[in-house]
Amino acid sequence: MKIDNSGYIAKAVLLIIGGALFAFFPNIIKYTFLGIGAIIVIGSVLTMLTSMGSGDGGLMGSAGIGGILVGVFVAFLPKIITFGIGLIGGIVLLILGIIRFVKAFSSDKAKDLKTLNIIFGIGMLIVALVLLSHPFSAGSFARFAVGIVLIVYGIYNIYIAYAISERNKNSTPDVIDINNFTINDDDK
Repeated sequence: MKIDNSGYIAKAVLLIIGGALFAFFPNIIKYTFLGIGAIIVIGSVLTMLTSMGSGDGGLMGSAGIGGILVGVFVAFLPKIITFGIGLIGGIVLLILGIIRFVKAFSSDKAKDLKTLNIIFGIGMLIVALVLLSHPFSAGSFARFAVGIVLIVYGIYNIYIAYAISERNKNSTPDVIDINNFTINDDDK
């Protein structure tokens, strides 16, 4: 039986394009969110202006103000996410580094394990301090890493589609031709 591999090919194309945009063209993402935010703000302002001429201006005016706030939030979402990745990652690694130190000094384990916990604790604290002091750079690196992972996953889907097509070459057809098909009945 043959397996359809078109889904894997479509997914691979989307993953590779999305990964390339994420990794190598960060401004496209920023401008996309700015455009979406601007459309929401413009639509909300028009809602407010048209509601002033009609009789039910109170409710539509407040909905327009809410829409403007949502539009501004969407426009600045890439900056918020970029800042948040570094900040959250720094806080998590800071906590993990402190836990490593506590484990190293409160444990009765072998000296090698204490030394290893101290080394990992120092490493985590250094990375945490870098992330906390430069959250935008950390967010840019995370965006680049996610883009590369998406590209690699897309290449993997291409390989899966290739493996399916190779398997399909050697498979039997889905429909059996009964005109030229006989069954030997000699085992009586």
